[in-house]
Amino acid sequence: MTLVLSALLLIWALAQGLTLVGTFIGLRSFKKVPPHLDAPFRLYPVTILKPLKGVDSGVGSNLRSFFELEYPEFEILFSIADERDPVRFLVEDLIHSYPKVNARLIVGEVVVGPNPKVNNLIRSYESAQYDLVMISDSNTRVAPDYLRRMVAQMDNNVGIITAAVVGFNSENLGGRLEANFLNTFYARWMHLAASVDRTCVVGKSMLFRRSVAKRFGGIRELARYLAEDYMAGIAMKRLGLRVIVATDPIYQHIGKYSFKQFWDRHLRWGRIRKSQAPLPFLFEPLFTGATLSGLVGALAFWGLFGVSPLLFLSIHFGLWFFYDVIQTLLLEGTLDHRMPVVWALREALSFPLWFHSMIGNTVQWRGKKYTLLPGGLLESL
Repeated sequence: MTLVLSALLLIWALAQGLTLVGTFIGLRSFKKVPPHLDAPFRLYPVTILKPLKGVDSGVGSNLRSFFELEYPEFEILFSIADERDPVRFLVEDLIHSYPKVNARLIVGEVVVGPNPKVNNLIRSYESAQYDLVMISDSNTRVAPDYLRRMVAQMDNNVGIITAAVVGFNSENLGGRLEANFLNTFYARWMHLAASVDRTCVVGKSMLFRRSVAKRFGGIRELARYLAEDYMAGIAMKRLGLRVIVATDPIYQHIGKYSFKQFWDRHLRWGRIRKSQAPLPFLFEPLFTGATLSGLVGALAFWGLFGVSPLLFLSIHFGLWFFYDVIQTLLLEGTLDHRMPVVWALREALSFPLWFHSMIGNTVQWRGKKYTLLPGGLLESL
């Protein structure tokens, strides 16, 4: 019995340790001055690819922020699959409003696989004027110096630069849950993964060279997968190149999220993690959330040292909440007064969400249903 309790104590200590270390890595990494930032000769021209579908909350301000980038030479290629997409008129107005910015709208997808985002990107990707390419989603918003700071981190041994995602401007419960997940769990574990040289690429912001991507078949090769961003990182690693997390996060405007939207999105992400790394996903509830690790620790401390479970859980949850407050302040710069309630709800939902991810392999994405196969391969239903 003592051996079992000791093992439970070790699991709890590891969970607490990883959370503390992940928070520390974030504190050390974010907003650090990128290398070569003051070397103007390194500011290579960049093509920014923006795949679009529909008019989401805040999309006008999101797209406008890219027109206002302070960078010597870049182009923006917007792409939509359907010419009737209402976002087309918004993009055309922005292009007209910023005549000095080299921007174009490309209409029509090329179906090379089941991944609709990649299909939407093919024509713009192959029309890019420059070798250095940034793929960025429509719900992201950037500061004027974002591109300069990203490119400053590109070296010959770097295959792809990605960024942690900060959720902001959440307007209801579903949106606040989304932001809480992004700004704590995802940001922390993205940095932990990077610190042990594990690939973790998020498609909100991906900077890479087309000439290098050509060596693994380019983005056409990624159309077979749901997580084309993650697989791009895997492909770069197989070429012997580094995958790094930028010193600056990318900001995602959230707005209003229904609870179903929140659940479906994180169900999809959970099943992606399960398909790509089934063994780590199996143990995820023990190490990535406060609830299960707290119960394990309470049992161990009670059995080994006679510590009251209620006292232990109060300290345990207090520490975990403190880590998440630090992480949120680091990324958002402010705290919502409703955070304790949202945080507690997130913790209550973490295990049910993990379990739902575990027991199925279908996902809803962009209005369609898919089957997610082992290795992240995607199959339309």
